[in-house]
Amino acid sequence: MAEMSAEVVDVIVVGCGPVGAIAANYLGLQGLRTLVIERDLSTFSIPRAFSCDDEAQRNFQAAGLEGELAVDLWPCKDMQYIDGAKRVLGTVPIHELDFGLSHPALSFFNQPQLEGVLRKGLERFPHAELRLGHELVSFTQDADFVTTQIQDRRTGRSREVRARYLLGCDGSHSTVRALMGVKMMGTSYEEPWIAISGTTSVPEPDFTYYVCDPQRPGFVTRCVYNEVRMDFLLQENERTEIMERQEVVEKLLAPFVDPKKVQLQRASVFTFQAKVAERWRDRRVFLLGDAAHVMPPFAGQGLCSGIRDAMNLSWKLALVSRGAAGDALLDTYERERHPHAVDMIKTTIALGKVLLARNRVVAFLRNALLKVLFQIPRTRRFMRNYEFKPKAFLSHGLIAGGQRRKGNVAEGDYFPQPQVALADGKVARLDDVSGRGFTVFTSADAPDTVRKSAEALAREVGGVWLRILPAERASEARAGDVVDSSGKLQAWFVQYQADAAILRPDRYVYGASQGAGIEQLREELRRFIHLPTAARAEEAPSRALLPSSA
Repeated sequence: MAEMSAEVVDVIVVGCGPVGAIAANYLGLQGLRTLVIERDLSTFSIPRAFSCDDEAQRNFQAAGLEGELAVDLWPCKDMQYIDGAKRVLGTVPIHELDFGLSHPALSFFNQPQLEGVLRKGLERFPHAELRLGHELVSFTQDADFVTTQIQDRRTGRSREVRARYLLGCDGSHSTVRALMGVKMMGTSYEEPWIAISGTTSVPEPDFTYYVCDPQRPGFVTRCVYNEVRMDFLLQENERTEIMERQEVVEKLLAPFVDPKKVQLQRASVFTFQAKVAERWRDRRVFLLGDAAHVMPPFAGQGLCSGIRDAMNLSWKLALVSRGAAGDALLDTYERERHPHAVDMIKTTIALGKVLLARNRVVAFLRNALLKVLFQIPRTRRFMRNYEFKPKAFLSHGLIAGGQRRKGNVAEGDYFPQPQVALADGKVARLDDVSGRGFTVFTSADAPDTVRKSAEALAREVGGVWLRILPAERASEARAGDVVDSSGKLQAWFVQYQADAAILRPDRYVYGASQGAGIEQLREELRRFIHLPTAARAEEAPSRALLPSSA
């Protein structure tokens, strides 16, 4: 039975897993009236995703929830490649890696805890609402709205809700994607895996292993809250109903932890896919996370990729909703995110082929080669620094010139985030100083004409202008200056021979320039952003959600 009154919001988010929840938090921070619907009545109690990289942690910081999440993140210390006898083939000292983002290179978490923090974060916004036990039944679109039918699964009653935009964050079996008529393109892998999670009664020492054993390839780690996670590839003759039995699971645990000290939470067999949706947008409807792309788990990038989607799209929706940008800006979402997602899928497949060799001879040669590679300085650096991981940069989209040029160019680069000092001596991460909108940086010795243009541009986009001073000139710092104590920002400007840089809200570089070049960047940006009307993200919305009768 449908109710007659229609509700109107800015954005409907379908699905409140980690991707949907963080997208809703970003939208809440932007002041958009946001309705999140989730078919389940509570968070899924069994952990699934369990790792995030430094970029994802920077994006948690952007959601304003870093403090709440800090206790739920467990930085990885070392990652070791081991053979079937637990002999170490090579070690990656994860805790020593610094990729310039002021966050650990790899951290583990408990997904139910993470989802709980993200959902609680929505309580900060009177203009955002989460409705549990509700699911999307259908939607239609016109020139101005998406009109949805949303059903309360407890009562069976449905209600019409209209929104300017609809985000499908509802996972690999996405209802939104199905209603769009969009197919997933790629490969399904038939090899079964068993995923095991549990908690130990006493704290275990830190360990994270890639198990390079042709008999039982896998990944094993100790996580946050004494949790252990293990994924193992099954043999062809091993049946699901047998392998999920407790006594069999305990045998899999035994080489790494005492099974008697483990309280099992999950032991389930699964297969994985490497697929991408054939399109991510249909006018006012968008796909994010697993609804848009799924990948093997070997690089731990599935959730991280979904968080990148949410970060990329949210600020663009806000600008367009405020009339500060045209609809064409939203086309850059897929244009920017699709290539990186595809590259990440290709990397995880290649990594899997290396780590999951089943042939004994091939595995023996692989293990011998790994030991050698970790002894040679250049290849050790390649392995240690994860140089095989696709770099975060934009090749096309909202960047100067519309596409990244070849060579040593700044546009599309992912800007570093070091610790900086302020005029009063306080120390903070750069993003906490620059805010959530556009940021215009100038170097310490940029000419007055450049500084004036940068300051004017920052005002026009409702952003922030910051001058970067080297550590030896800290005494000159005043309001609007940051002291680059680490030298990383100075090095960035030297690398790109620039004295000004424009950062997008998602911390990608729109463009960098020297001298009068900032005026060209400014004029190019004006074609996309209607600068005088751009409101600050921190402004409160003028309207709140209509009361829910559900």
